[in-house]
Amino acid sequence: TTPKIDEYILGDYQKANKDDYLLYNAAQRSLDKTIDALGRHRVEENVERLRSLQQQNDEQCASKVTMPCPEPKDEQEKRDHIRLVKESCYFSDIGCGHACTDEVLADY
Repeated sequence: TTPKIDEYILGDYQKANKDDYLLYNAAQRSLDKTIDALGRHRVEENVERLRSLQQQNDEQCASKVTMPCPEPKDEQEKRDHIRLVKESCYFSDIGCGHACTDEVLADY
């Protein structure tokens, strides 16, 4: 960044966003205390397990998920679009691919 940008970030920007910084710092301290109470090693193991599951999900599901986007161009595409949304998404284009993720987790 330029010196002028650095000056802005360290001055006016931080002042204008001080409540956000306070909230962030409080949340960070709380999270650190929770991690310490649970045991840092235990939390790290669970984070690694989560990352492994996310990678498995990506590898197994990326080619199976049919995103309902883009918007259909004609009536047949619209019918197909509606069917795909109902089959692979919770609602609209939210949660698409959940069935495959459920399968990955079932193997876990």
